[in-house]
Amino acid sequence: MNSSTNQAQGKTVDLQGVAAFASLVELLAQELGTAVSKMQGQMPSGPETFDKLLAEIEINKQGFNRKLTLMSYPGAPFTMRFQSAWSKAEGNAAAASAIASEYYINSPVASIIPQGRALARHIEDIFMVMDRMVTLGHSSKLSHMSIPVSQMEAFEQSESESLVTQYDANRSE
Repeated sequence: MNSSTNQAQGKTVDLQGVAAFASLVELLAQELGTAVSKMQGQMPSGPETFDKLLAEIEINKQGFNRKLTLMSYPGAPFTMRFQSAWSKAEGNAAAASAIASEYYINSPVASIIPQGRALARHIEDIFMVMDRMVTLGHSSKLSHMSIPVSQMEAFEQSESESLVTQYDANRSE
């Protein structure tokens, strides 16, 4: 038998690592209120190949298309890639603006799982910051809005109190 054949046959897969990765991905998706979009792994096929695990979680709402890509390789830090894109119109496939960020956690996936719920809260916070950043430069769309005066007057008349009042420094609330 060829010695390279013996090496390939003797290679083992870290099933505990694969199971830990799948558990963490499922926990994060559940905590984020969505389902896993994609999960795949590349099993060893040679001396230079490792267990490569990748998962994607998508959270699309309010015009934002968010994707979290989770990657795990033996001996490498756990990697999280965040992408947030904003569309001008709901359901529009073309993004008006997009932003991406990567985070590396230098711990094995199995040690991250007990803190999975806390990690999900951090992921939500990161996406909130990214959502605000991705819309930078698009605030001018409000200045281009046009509301007819007649529509504003009709709205003001429908209110029980005046919407605009004169400021009086002597008046106490």
